[in-house]
Amino acid sequence: MKKWIIKEKKLLENLKIFDLFRYKIRSPYKSSKKLFNFYVFNSPDWINILPITRNNEVIFVKQYRAGTESITLELPGGMIDPGESVLSSAKRELYEETGYKSKKWKKLGYVHPNPAIMNNSCHTYLAQDVELFSEPQNSGSEYTKVEIIPLDELEDLILKKKISHSLVINAIYWYKLNIK
Repeated sequence: MKKWIIKEKKLLENLKIFDLFRYKIRSPYKSSKKLFNFYVFNSPDWINILPITRNNEVIFVKQYRAGTESITLELPGGMIDPGESVLSSAKRELYEETGYKSKKWKKLGYVHPNPAIMNNSCHTYLAQDVELFSEPQNSGSEYTKVEIIPLDELEDLILKKKISHSLVINAIYWYKLNIK
């Protein structure tokens, strides 16, 4: 396979959490000079945390998601701030969204959430022996409610579609791969 040739990148819109670009791209497989338009969301990398207590319970958050117009059951996570390390972001997001902290962290892996239209990565961390320190530190448009779920119920919640967020399912999969 060959990479396509990007001839132009044009910023179309700054959308706070994304910049929307139009790329004019040429195929390396055709002698044609035709350029194709591709639209790409430029976004900071994201973090996803699987926080587990000493009692093998997972700390989840419920929150409203405008995209699906629903309340979702998710793991804590969010955008990595400019200049912030991935681990620092994980610690910050866990505390902000849940009020929990951990001293035992392990990177499980990362994915590209949607490489067809996005250029970022989502990093997944395991936080072990998490402990409650405060209420969630919600601010702005974010409001989360903590829900504690036994670790051994996660797969059943996925099958019952109680957990449907793809990055949450991905984090659970990373965890299963890393505990073998």
